[in-house]
Amino acid sequence: MMPKTGLSAHPSMDELMKHVQMFQNLAMVTYVIDARYSEMSATRGTTEISVRYWVPLLIIGCVFLTTESFDWFILANIWMGDLDKEIENLTHEDLLEITQSSLKRLIAADSLLKDLPFDVTTDEVLSQVAVVQGQSITVTILRHSESPLNVVIPQQGATVKDLKQAIQRCFALKQQRSRIKTKISWKYVWKAYSLQHEGMTLKRNCDLVSKYGVTNRSELRFVKRGILLLFLIKDVNYVNCTNYPWLEQIARQETLTRGCSKVTPRIEHVNTTTLDHILVDHKHKMLYCYVPKVACTNWKRVMMVLTGASNATNLIDIPSYMAHAENSTLRLSDLPPNEAKRCLKSYTSFLMVRHPMERLLSAFRNKFEGNLTSSRYFQARYGKHIIKKYRWQRGNKMKIKQPLGSDVTLIEFVQYLINEGLNTNEHWTPVYDLCYPCAVNYTFIGKYEHLSEDSEALLDIIEAPPVRFPMTNSAHTRLKVREYFQMLPLKYMQALYRLYRNDFIIFDYNLESVLGYDFG
Repeated sequence: MMPKTGLSAHPSMDELMKHVQMFQNLAMVTYVIDARYSEMSATRGTTEISVRYWVPLLIIGCVFLTTESFDWFILANIWMGDLDKEIENLTHEDLLEITQSSLKRLIAADSLLKDLPFDVTTDEVLSQVAVVQGQSITVTILRHSESPLNVVIPQQGATVKDLKQAIQRCFALKQQRSRIKTKISWKYVWKAYSLQHEGMTLKRNCDLVSKYGVTNRSELRFVKRGILLLFLIKDVNYVNCTNYPWLEQIARQETLTRGCSKVTPRIEHVNTTTLDHILVDHKHKMLYCYVPKVACTNWKRVMMVLTGASNATNLIDIPSYMAHAENSTLRLSDLPPNEAKRCLKSYTSFLMVRHPMERLLSAFRNKFEGNLTSSRYFQARYGKHIIKKYRWQRGNKMKIKQPLGSDVTLIEFVQYLINEGLNTNEHWTPVYDLCYPCAVNYTFIGKYEHLSEDSEALLDIIEAPPVRFPMTNSAHTRLKVREYFQMLPLKYMQALYRLYRNDFIIFDYNLESVLGYDFG
């Protein structure tokens, strides 16, 4: 027989406290079951302990959950009577299932708590009791394509910081129940996004939420400098990419935020005049930091169409030399500083990144093994110098009067990078030094490995007209990475890792795919 758990229309303090006592007692039942199980397993040296020693504890514990005294429960713990034959075949998992079933029935029959999840926590019970007593209020956080989050905060004296902490607890519990292991960087979320209620942004953590008109049953949403956090909010009518894994995007931002505390040199502030790799589309309020060898030619073609610089319907028809022309797209560094800062604050900003070694190999093969016009420029400008300075034979430097520059080897190229640095050309300059991701708060971080879905998501975010992003086959370079780099001496790979260390850290890459192991 299950205890009666219904409440009167106007519950008294005693009734409410009995609810709390009931669920605390049931939690105690589960705790003692687990404690007994662990103790006996340790004593007998096995995990296959029969549950006959403590099933009576559960049964009688559930019957007397709502009694004012817990003495009956203690007696049940002592009593190990006549139920052995009935429960001989039960396992530990069976007993825990019985406990959960009892809890589900209690909640389903309870007029106050029936809306709570079946795996309710004591904190959730206490919160609902406080709401009924008028000591707390419930506010709703609206989220795109997801059920809203209902958060409980104190009615009097609750600050913006209290609300944020309540949201974090609620979201963490929801992830736990959904068995989602992705960690959320709340430091990043609160740095990049604000809460908004009826058009008013909750600005300072110390402000009372009542200052912004937040009361019981108020609805709030997340806002990021003019763009909405797609995963956490609701009513983003222009977004079609509802299947995009936004938790993965938040995880990338978390990795970036965490990594920025480990990089050297640490660049947290930058003059807008140095942001010459950020391209501007005023029409769609978008900023794109281009990174050579990370689909930048095709993204520049997209930018030309979006800004009206080209009316091509097939983006491949735009010659690459036109896409890379200085006047093809406006650069952020060309804007007055105040206007540039306004764009950084309010526009959708993004960059695309790639595994550092894959990007480096793509640059080497394209510029020193290719036969394009741009390849011949690199072979003349850099190849001849590299061969003259780094070509050796039998331990002696070879004297080559007029090198062609078209037969540079990877080991010679790597020696050049190690000795003369990465900033001699943008094609092998690290992303960290091109886009300043620790100083610029990018809305979106795309990855070359997910180029198709990331590009589609971005075009949806900015409400772009129907534009088909041109896709190229990048698998060929990816398959060649290990083949090329495994021929290098280990000391060169270690030196390359040090040169690109910042990119490895902030974008979550490693050398395992190249060497089969990482340097740690």
